[in-house]
Amino acid sequence: LSVIKGVIEMEILEKKLAERREATKERVATETLTKMLKATQNLKNEDVEKRAFNVGDKIENSKLLNSLSEEVELIEILDNKPSIISFYRGTWCPYCNLELAAYNKILQNKKEVNMIAISPEKPDSSVDTANLNFKVFSDINNELAKKLNLAFDITETIEEVYKGFGIDLEESQGNKDRILPIPATYIVNSSREIVYAYIDADYTKRAEPKEVIEKYLEIFNL
Repeated sequence: LSVIKGVIEMEILEKKLAERREATKERVATETLTKMLKATQNLKNEDVEKRAFNVGDKIENSKLLNSLSEEVELIEILDNKPSIISFYRGTWCPYCNLELAAYNKILQNKKEVNMIAISPEKPDSSVDTANLNFKVFSDINNELAKKLNLAFDITETIEEVYKGFGIDLEESQGNKDRILPIPATYIVNSSREIVYAYIDADYTKRAEPKEVIEKYLEIFNL
């Protein structure tokens, strides 16, 4: 995670995301950018956001892998504690890294907040998790994301676009499924019931971490 390579000074995440979007427009060929935007719009047209688990739904137990490739259960990870759960696409995603960097910075002074971040990437023992203020887990084959209706199959066209950027999902995930999760942010209570949800099929859009953490503290009177 680029988040662990140094703290990124950041007050408002959306400003950084907007800057990244503009930089992408300038750097990426028009044809490629059009394919990327079309793929995002197709997801929205398919109502994937509406099908995803939302407020009132309960997240069932699932098996994940920690950074040491040890199998752990979600119920053990959360330990009956209110938690923020962030689904991200992978360490190759600059928007994900900006989002996680923002959480890491804020959580330095919010030790009462329990947060985990989940991606379909294989565990990477080289990642220095000691510098993270949240825990990172691998959702192998997107099993949990599928349960929450967050998983979707990228098109062959977009897969080729990603490969052009040097992104190899088969290598990073250890399978040939071409599946990614919609980036989503949940707050769950001690019973794993979702009490807050942010779901957007546009991977360049994220919930503002400061607002999510404030909502967490407000809901649970912390």
